[in-house]
Amino acid sequence: MNGAAKFFPAAPGSDIFRCMAARLTFHACAGLALLALLAGPSEAAPTPPPITAPAVTAPAKENALIFLSADGTVVYIVGPIMDDSFLRFDALLLGAPRVRTVYLASPGGLTIEGRLIAALVRKRHLDTYVEQYCASACTQVFVSGRERVLGPEGELGFHQAVGVDDSGETSAIAAASTRHLSPLSVFGINGNDTLRLAYEQAGIDQPFIAKALARGHEDMWLPTPAELSAAHVITRHAQRSEVAPPTGSHSRAEIAAMLEDRPMWRAARSALPAAYATGLNDAWRRANSGSGLDEAISSGRAAIVLAAWPLLAAASDPILDRTLSLYADSARGQRLRDYPMCKETLDDNAGAIDPMDGAFESTEDALLIDLFSAPGPAKVLSIDDARKIFDRDVVPLMVKSYLATDIKSTSASCRLGFQIFEAIDQLPAKKRIKAYRALLTLPEMADGAA
Repeated sequence: MNGAAKFFPAAPGSDIFRCMAARLTFHACAGLALLALLAGPSEAAPTPPPITAPAVTAPAKENALIFLSADGTVVYIVGPIMDDSFLRFDALLLGAPRVRTVYLASPGGLTIEGRLIAALVRKRHLDTYVEQYCASACTQVFVSGRERVLGPEGELGFHQAVGVDDSGETSAIAAASTRHLSPLSVFGINGNDTLRLAYEQAGIDQPFIAKALARGHEDMWLPTPAELSAAHVITRHAQRSEVAPPTGSHSRAEIAAMLEDRPMWRAARSALPAAYATGLNDAWRRANSGSGLDEAISSGRAAIVLAAWPLLAAASDPILDRTLSLYADSARGQRLRDYPMCKETLDDNAGAIDPMDGAFESTEDALLIDLFSAPGPAKVLSIDDARKIFDRDVVPLMVKSYLATDIKSTSASCRLGFQIFEAIDQLPAKKRIKAYRALLTLPEMADGAA
């Protein structure tokens, strides 16, 4: 996309997506951890009936669904705001004189598209409404509303813009400046200045804007309704739903009920309640902002997978042996397919799960259930011992791969993570499990996930 500023939807409020992997998070975070290890020490009421409209199942890399309510008073934007979203929104408004409200359910997208849509919202003096989730570039559209209403469970997510090239690699772009920008300026300004201008035009308090644009791209900020009201981001926090949701929307309670049918989620609710809550919330947000339901739940489970790391580091040798075999087999499969999961790490609204990866999740779920039900810690390494084992047995195997890795490339870091598991799995039997336990014990692994 030629360096266009784009908001990729990172998992809101969830540490796991700081390692940029919606699935197979052990592998991607291990890659970042290895980079840190080899590069040196780190620095420190009643709900309105649903609208009959296209189901909320926007597939990967497709544009948002944009459509009218039956009575023509509400326009819905559901899913990523990408190329041509503005043109479709504009065309719809031309034939919809009765529109009064824009219903937003989007994880973000291209800042320029969001800005152009926002300009039309301001021109038509439309209200904006978020029942569930609107983040990143979507917030530009929301704050352009005359009345800006947040539903009872609605959330707004803020963070910095990021550059993206034609291959999908992301890179930081210039921080928001203090230079004066005209509302007529559209091109030639970076994404963070685009956001700043949108927030300033809405009359949002400067300290709030500064905090929003100080958040890293992978570190979504979800302000409370009280914070949003105090900073003049919202004009009202609704106590009950006021706009009918589109077909395919799901409440948190509905998502939670679905998860009760999944044994791993039930086990996690007891063993790791905080991670379960994070995963549930992430699945709820994604299911209501363009992802298919299965993909949303698959993505939410990543919170549980990463939260299992401390338990896994102290697990019995048989459980570690099963886990390493699973991840090493997955890594080999990824390599043979040219690492498709690494290509998807920047796409929040991933398409249907590959059958091979679906089988991986089923096997991993069974392993996690056993891990959660296992007795207390069986094996524990000190950090010093873990570092000695890792430096002696793993680092020599990975130096060549590390030197060939572009440390600024998220996809390259992800591939390096897969390679770690293959390398450890090929060690002699007496060293294999110890090396894996050492990897899980090192603090850099926790830093990579956080």
